[in-house]
Amino acid sequence: MRDINIKKLLLLNLPYLFIGLYAGKIGQAWRLAAGDNASVKLLHLAEGFGAAFQSFLPSFYLADLLVGLVCALFLRLAVAIHSQNSKKFRKGVEYGSARWSA
Repeated sequence: MRDINIKKLLLLNLPYLFIGLYAGKIGQAWRLAAGDNASVKLLHLAEGFGAAFQSFLPSFYLADLLVGLVCALFLRLAVAIHSQNSKKFRKGVEYGSARWSA
């Protein structure tokens, strides 16, 4: 029974792992882009993407890992909030036969 719960948890969170990996690659591309300020880094960001995606392995640089972690957690939070508010009734408004009563 415990193995099934771990497997289910792993399968449900696997997409967020991949999203975190690619968001970390975006952080790595930003770090590897040439330039000192944001405008120059934006101009050379394509070169940073080329350098970052040469290897499938994630960058173990702390800032890159944090970018990936924050992006994955933000997306997981957004999905959780959306699924929590996805009920079919209107919030704060009566529905059903109760509104027709005297």
